[in-house]
Amino acid sequence: MGAPDDSIREELIGAVLGELSLLRTDVKGLSQLLETTGKQFKDDGELTLLRFASRYEQFLRHFSESSADVLAKAASFEQARDQLLGEISLRQFDEANGRSRDLLRDVLREERHRGGGGIGRIELAIWSVCTALGSALLCVGAVAALHLLGN
Repeated sequence: MGAPDDSIREELIGAVLGELSLLRTDVKGLSQLLETTGKQFKDDGELTLLRFASRYEQFLRHFSESSADVLAKAASFEQARDQLLGEISLRQFDEANGRSRDLLRDVLREERHRGGGGIGRIELAIWSVCTALGSALLCVGAVAALHLLGN
């Protein structure tokens, strides 16, 4: 009875040792797999971080370019607006000047028709200066009004 029990024990011990050996091999393979997967995960994480950084830099570059474009367009719009205001004020000055000349001619014609001896040179000079000042005031007022409306 001692011999069969010893052989059963030895067989059981052999089976357990075989299972332990297989388990050890499986654990070693799993360890290597985990190590490989960990390295790959780390590499993939670094690659993702590099891609993110690259896209972030690309976004900043694109945003900077578009901001510069917007600022350039705003500056050109401001220049165009100033030019338009200048042209409008010049036209108003020309119109006011033309009207004042027409009024002066009308006054001179009326004086000739009345026969009152006409307007003297001093009166004509004073009249011309007053009309020029009036035209200038109208022009400055128009520019100021347009500038206030533009802002």
